[in-house]
Amino acid sequence: MQELYKQLKEFGHVKINESLAKHTTFKIGGPADFFIEINDNDKLVELLNFVNGAGIEYFILGGGSNMLFSDSGFKGVVIKVKTTKLKTENETIIAEAGVLLSQVVTEASKNSLSGLEWGVGIPGTVGGAVRGNAGAMGRESANCLEKVEIWQDGEVIEMTKEELKFSYRASCIKSSGGVILKAYFKLVPEEKQKIMTAMTGYLKQRTGRYPAYPSAGSFFQNIDINKWPGDLKVLPEIFVERKKVPVGWVVEQLNMKGFAVGGAKISDEHGNFVINYNHATQADVLTLVETLKEKVYNKFGVELIPEVEIM
Repeated sequence: MQELYKQLKEFGHVKINESLAKHTTFKIGGPADFFIEINDNDKLVELLNFVNGAGIEYFILGGGSNMLFSDSGFKGVVIKVKTTKLKTENETIIAEAGVLLSQVVTEASKNSLSGLEWGVGIPGTVGGAVRGNAGAMGRESANCLEKVEIWQDGEVIEMTKEELKFSYRASCIKSSGGVILKAYFKLVPEEKQKIMTAMTGYLKQRTGRYPAYPSAGSFFQNIDINKWPGDLKVLPEIFVERKKVPVGWVVEQLNMKGFAVGGAKISDEHGNFVINYNHATQADVLTLVETLKEKVYNKFGVELIPEVEIM
């Protein structure tokens, strides 16, 4: 362990047995054997080549906003990406993976560029947002992404939007093992006032619905309208328009908001948020989640799919 610690220090700041609960919005997770922060893309590539070549288990961590780590922690190296370069060239915003999505939204509005207004107030980094095709209000990362630069199998390559094979809350990077280094967002010029008005409207929609307790954001993927077995006529019209049935609405139909297991609870404000309201463990969350999935399936005949990455 001491030898690996010395080797890792060549790439960035290293901690041993670092609590992962400190680095996720859920505030849940045991210790990582090694935790290293990287703020330079060249160093990140060198580190990835090293751990990959040595056969060392590793995990890439961005903002930690969509993660549920194990109570026993992570046996290997957790790599915290903290790269921060951000710039605008004409109508394209180029952001390294560690840049917060909120910073890109601000950069776009400052330059009167539209396409990312939906991201206002959403936590997480560019790398995580692209990898998981984050979205809200009927929009998603794939709508305005042009290409990415990634590390994969010892090489740094570019992939176009089409090559990433985006789907709802997913991209091929999740299964390929690639690591996003940089993203290019192609936006469109718009009056700054219209952009700010849209952002203000989105923030108002979120106000009062997002709980104050730690969580990982929306826990489940919203349900594709084509997979809804019930009568579509009884659904609110906006669900049909957006082609998604919100899980928060489904939970409300079951009167399960406020349902708790141990220190984990379904938020009183939003039915698709599982919150850590009293020192919850991963075991608490998973027990609650399985109970909810069973009740939803028995009532509606649909299977809930987690959006949160469970380690």
